[in-house]
Amino acid sequence: MSRGKLPLVPVGNDWAMVLGGRLGRRAGDLAQHAVETTRSRLRLALICFFIVFAVLGGRLVQLTVLDAAPVKRAGALHKENHARPTITDRNNVVLATQITTVTLGADAAEIDDGAAMAAQLKAVLPRLNEARAARLLSGKARYVTLLSGLTPAQKQDVLAFGNPALKLTQATSRVYPAGEVTAHTVGFASSDLRGLSGLELYLDRLQEEEALVGPELKTSLDIRVQHAVRDVLSSKMKEFSARAAGALVVDAHNGEILALVSLPDFDANAPMRNGQDSHFNRMTLGVYELGSIFKIFTAAMALDSGAVTAHETFDTAEPLKIGAHEINDVHGEERPLSVEEIIVHSSNIGSAKLALRVPEEVHYDFLQRLGFTDTLELELPERTAPLTPTRWTDIERATSSYGHGISVTPLHAVMAGAAMVNGGILYQPSLRKVGLPVGERVIAAKTSAALRAMMRAVVANGTGRQADAPGYQVVGKTGSAEKPQAGGYDKNALVTSFLGAFPARAPRYALLVMLDEPQATAETYGYNLAGWNAAPAAGEIVGRIAPLLGVLPYFENPDAQAALTLPVIPAEVADASR
Repeated sequence: MSRGKLPLVPVGNDWAMVLGGRLGRRAGDLAQHAVETTRSRLRLALICFFIVFAVLGGRLVQLTVLDAAPVKRAGALHKENHARPTITDRNNVVLATQITTVTLGADAAEIDDGAAMAAQLKAVLPRLNEARAARLLSGKARYVTLLSGLTPAQKQDVLAFGNPALKLTQATSRVYPAGEVTAHTVGFASSDLRGLSGLELYLDRLQEEEALVGPELKTSLDIRVQHAVRDVLSSKMKEFSARAAGALVVDAHNGEILALVSLPDFDANAPMRNGQDSHFNRMTLGVYELGSIFKIFTAAMALDSGAVTAHETFDTAEPLKIGAHEINDVHGEERPLSVEEIIVHSSNIGSAKLALRVPEEVHYDFLQRLGFTDTLELELPERTAPLTPTRWTDIERATSSYGHGISVTPLHAVMAGAAMVNGGILYQPSLRKVGLPVGERVIAAKTSAALRAMMRAVVANGTGRQADAPGYQVVGKTGSAEKPQAGGYDKNALVTSFLGAFPARAPRYALLVMLDEPQATAETYGYNLAGWNAAPAAGEIVGRIAPLLGVLPYFENPDAQAALTLPVIPAEVADASR
């Protein structure tokens, strides 16, 4: 072994020093490693936490801000008492609102003597059915409902019993002061205040679209007019044993609906008491072949297109043959008729000839411009589109000219009718107050003036005589259409109608009256045509509502008009010395 490379040998405590140094360094390394490992794990845990937090936070934002928006809107109308808007007519008469009601219930199992308790309750609750209450209270049910709609005073009377078995609960409910009168327009809401039909359902849809209406929805309805129309219509429906009836009154210069009645109807405060037929809105959801009122539209089309002139005549002496079909008049004049005479005498032959003088594309385009091919925009969800011919052949064009083979809602008909008499402007219908009305010209003003004269002649000298209301100069046209059935038409089942407006000099309001399957009576000499039922109903309605609407009577007879003029009383000259 070389001298320069002797090994170092530890002696005594040197071993401890060596081992301690090595072990110390090893322990320090382990501690450092543990710290770094812990830090790494903490960093990883924090990263995972932040990832999870970000995911949850993003989902929370989606739920609360994005996805919750429809839920928030849908639920906004169903909050506590004040959330759902009150519905009023145009004069601020309440048609729908909500109130807090008190219901009395009981834990029957805790009542010792059911009959005695029922008798005590009857003493302070006159509306309580004592026999029913006694039967319920004599059972063992843990909860029975005894009476709803307690007044505040009645609530206090029940509390005075001090009986814990009697339970009083409060709930918010929707009430409809007009009941049946506005059922088909206002509609009704469920017990949890969700709109189920009419304007009530419309309110919910507005809320879903975030088109808030505030605490009140003011409608275009006039409850006075609505009452009068329903009263007359109910009477006529009964008089003529009709299956159903309906009527509309609209402002001819902006499309506002003042009255909409569909019979049978239902009480909006208890909508389930009546059958489904009473819930069907015939004015906006029913489609009907309305018969000869369509001759007005046919004449307007023929005149406005320039295809015919007002003084041109059309031979109606013989039936009109189109292929295998033959068109006849019910009470034919059997002579050449002018356009006005076709309307006054309600000639099917003449009307068909007017339509066939117009090119096919012009005919369809005119009906389309009048809205007869589409669903009308309206605040009511209960709406539908007309039924038009699938083929537009000569026979379809001819029959549709007098209201057969084409089915429309009464709302379609009255809006188009308003355009015929208001100067030629078609407005969209509305159940809300219209600001600046926007309409579309569908016929020239001079065509509208000619139609007014023809429609006045119908009422003055034709089938609409009974629609005249003295002093208000009604214009209009009657319509009687056989109802379609499998394989053809039922000659014994008619839909009769009257489409009109008033006053004749400057029509402000348009109306349509319809009766479904009216029956002949002795007073109508066995007839069940529109001139004998729909027309007199319209005349009575005008006579009732014209004064309410501020329409002043006018008589062509100077003596009659003078009788309406109040004498002018000279003002007394004041004495200057006083």
